[in-house]
Amino acid sequence: MQHNHNNNKTKLTLGSLIDWSSGKSDLSESARKRKVAVVWNDSRKVTPGGGGDVFVALRGDADDGHRYVESAFKSGAVAAIVDKKGICAVPEKYRKKCIIVGDTLKSIQKAAARYRREMGLLVVGVTGSNGKTTTRSFISAALKSVVKTGETYTNWNNHIGVPQSVLRFDGDEFAGVLEMGANHTGEIRRLTKICGPDIAVITNIGYAHVGLFGSLDKTVEAKFEIAEGLSRGGFMLLNGDDNRLVKGAQKRGLKSVFFGTSPKCGVRARNIVVDESGVRFTVDGRGYGMSMPGRHFIYCALPAIHIAKRCGLADEAIQEAIASLKPVALRGKLEVKRGIRFIVDCYNANPSSMSGAVRYLADVTPNANGRVAVIGDMGELGRYTNRLHIKLGEELVKKGDVQKIVAVGNFSESVKAGAVKAGMSARKIFLADSADAAIDVCRYVLKRGETVLLKGSRNVGLEKVFESL
Repeated sequence: MQHNHNNNKTKLTLGSLIDWSSGKSDLSESARKRKVAVVWNDSRKVTPGGGGDVFVALRGDADDGHRYVESAFKSGAVAAIVDKKGICAVPEKYRKKCIIVGDTLKSIQKAAARYRREMGLLVVGVTGSNGKTTTRSFISAALKSVVKTGETYTNWNNHIGVPQSVLRFDGDEFAGVLEMGANHTGEIRRLTKICGPDIAVITNIGYAHVGLFGSLDKTVEAKFEIAEGLSRGGFMLLNGDDNRLVKGAQKRGLKSVFFGTSPKCGVRARNIVVDESGVRFTVDGRGYGMSMPGRHFIYCALPAIHIAKRCGLADEAIQEAIASLKPVALRGKLEVKRGIRFIVDCYNANPSSMSGAVRYLADVTPNANGRVAVIGDMGELGRYTNRLHIKLGEELVKKGDVQKIVAVGNFSESVKAGAVKAGMSARKIFLADSADAAIDVCRYVLKRGETVLLKGSRNVGLEKVFESL
């Protein structure tokens, strides 16, 4: 893995942006030397002053960024990337400040790919069905404690966000940690070519977006596209407890390191303890503790531990970084309200993250009597929707041993059917068609001293239940 971190300072200037995107521009020589701050595709985010923000006009199905070029300049943009057709719509006085390209999206992807090469930094690419953001945060936290590290900005992990995230880098980073999301085949192939990862992490393969991919086999194919951008000498870092990943790596002959809890994992967590205060485990005899809600977060921490060790970080620094991360809002924090303990996990939901949450509910409530699950629909499951909601109902009873279920949304009947099939009395299962309707049900069903898992997809809005009680 080649890194020229001899104080490498590759500044992203307007001039390099013009060259790297194969653009044409009438910007003056002095303007071309200006440093670029952020490349925004939202004109409302552009900030004035010496920052050096650039606006890129993207054409989407619903809207066309070329309509906002003028307002971006009024907000203080130093330049705008437009296409040949779009330049005509730009008022005459701003045309000198435009960079004209063939295709605005392709041009920022091209510029980002070139910038990544010029910086010569260590790049870690992260993809998978679940836990991408948390895994990325752990890796960044560990590396940041010793070297300058850039990472994906907020949740910019798609074909537009990834190049923009790369273009936000200062240019003197030692490492970059980039998340790559996709809900269709072919998307990660494009992203990995831009990022050129030295280490490619796949967190797991689950049913997230399976409706859009079409099948789990297609999901596996899509995630392994990340390997196509691997740098020479790069390697895969894979969840070794996920059989599809182990087989996929063997089939493709990829140089791989496995992490997980089973004996075949080179990076292996043992002595796992989960309680209210968090999760504790050991790797190679060293103890780690984190305040994350649930044992599934171990899979987010293991890649960070391995990468940090490879980069020569001291064990204490790694332990500190792992301990320092706090759970994100709506992503599984334990909160107490009116004498009831809530696990508020309303950020998203798919079968793997549901399983993790159910297991966590069981881990933090040793006495099964107090376990309640308020469950919302899982989205984007296509033809698997009914089957997976029935399976969720079964899991709540078998793995979670819950005493009551409130199922919310369009597929609540399927959840109920699964729970009844697993032996739960239908009298203990309550249905609501929306979060608002669930508020009344919960006021009636939930009792002091219980521990309640609140989990559903973002669009169900289950946090309303917690807020309204």
